[in-house]
Amino acid sequence: MLTIIAQLKVKTDKLEEYLPLISMLTNNIVGKRKGCITYSFNQRRDAPTEFVLYEQWESQEDLDNHIHYLISLLGPSNSGGILPKKLMDMYESGQSYYYDVVGENDQNRL
Repeated sequence: MLTIIAQLKVKTDKLEEYLPLISMLTNNIVGKRKGCITYSFNQRRDAPTEFVLYEQWESQEDLDNHIHYLISLLGPSNSGGILPKKLMDMYESGQSYYYDVVGENDQNRL
């Protein structure tokens, strides 16, 4: 299982466009994309342009398929990038962190 936590800051002038976009993405992904366990955008209460995206995927292959799906919905990625340019252009800044789940069925690792 793969967990991704992305800290995102949306450009102020893009917030009105961003909110319905992430709602559409969430509705098209949660419970509909193979391997998606969790996919949740969280907006900071005291700083409305700041978000945390929390997502979990069964495998790297499922995440890769998800990224291809995003590109099919939103258009091509930035040159040298992975995610769609349309999405990335909405961010003032962002950082993603990738985690592997431990402590769950990992007795074979000891």
